[in-house]
Amino acid sequence: MATTTVAKTNPSTMATEQRVQPNQSLYIQNLPEKLQKPDLKRSLYMLFSTFGPVLDVTTVKSSKMRGQAHVLFRDIHAATQAMRACQGMEFFGREMVRSN
Repeated sequence: MATTTVAKTNPSTMATEQRVQPNQSLYIQNLPEKLQKPDLKRSLYMLFSTFGPVLDVTTVKSSKMRGQAHVLFRDIHAATQAMRACQGMEFFGREMVRSN
């Protein structure tokens, strides 16, 4: 299984690299907070199902989890394609950010 290298900036050092194992789940941030939960889940499902079978979309409307979601794919290949295609994509007027 291949690994993806993600550059992370750390205030105490200039930059470090972290090896991330591909997996079936994507963690998305900077999503619009004003959308109702069912509308956000449906929109995310419709967007990400174009890359492969989506098993679940989890959004929580608590103060700590606002603007965040987890998307679970059936296979790693679909999750990897979605991750590459959607990094920085505009979603309802906001730039979507994928995190690991």
